[in-house]
Amino acid sequence: MHSDSAPPPLQFIPDVPSVDLERLDMLRDLCSETDPALLGEMLEAWEEEAARRLADARTALATDDACRLKTAAHALKGSCSNIGVMRLSELSRRLERELNSTPFAAELLAAMDSEFRHVQELLAAAHAGP
Repeated sequence: MHSDSAPPPLQFIPDVPSVDLERLDMLRDLCSETDPALLGEMLEAWEEEAARRLADARTALATDDACRLKTAAHALKGSCSNIGVMRLSELSRRLERELNSTPFAAELLAAMDSEFRHVQELLAAAHAGP
């Protein structure tokens, strides 16, 4: 597994953007019509859920619980896709497929952790923007 400061190996990084800014803008527009604070609440809820799902995936991998790992990866894939966190969604899809390859799954999960931290920064900056 890679250290926190090391970037994920290139073979794990899908050729998709970390965040779909058009989708984020669409959500911002929808929220501004009803409650401008709603987008921040949605992003906070997603962040908490994603952190929980990543922790579940790490535990599942450590305990060799393929069913729990698949559930965590599938839930993370969907929640990421819903708000436009595209690269983490794709990494989650790959993890969901790679349950039988523990070394690859461990490396993939490390890449997902790194991407999650990156997305947290991007979303914070995008939400603080105009």
